[in-house]
Amino acid sequence: MYGISGQAITRESNAPTSVCGHQIDKGCVILPDVYSIHYNVDLWGPEDPKIFVPERHSVKRHPLAYMPFGVGPRNCVGMRFALMELKMCLARLLHTYTIQPGDKFKEGMTLTEKLVITPQAINVRLEKRLN
Repeated sequence: MYGISGQAITRESNAPTSVCGHQIDKGCVILPDVYSIHYNVDLWGPEDPKIFVPERHSVKRHPLAYMPFGVGPRNCVGMRFALMELKMCLARLLHTYTIQPGDKFKEGMTLTEKLVITPQAINVRLEKRLN
């Protein structure tokens, strides 16, 4: 939900071109607004895009509606490995624990932006499953 910094996904046009009626000259720096794409209600609705609803990813969407690793020939080389590792870790975590909101859950969700946009803290409580 919190994409990488803008500098990591900027591109420079190496030839003049036109995109949707907008002229882009050679040498122009292009920066996609990933944050607006990731929170676009038209792409991620009808639920509020700022609320985590895992089931929304089961619907086929435009391939550029989700760009956490960039796109094109210069996207992150570790993307597939990172996604596989994340899924394995999450499956193991959910198999072993039940995740509950912590006492100060809402207080820690203040966003800060340095290199990436992150919450100040995520206060959760893990309860060991019985079986």
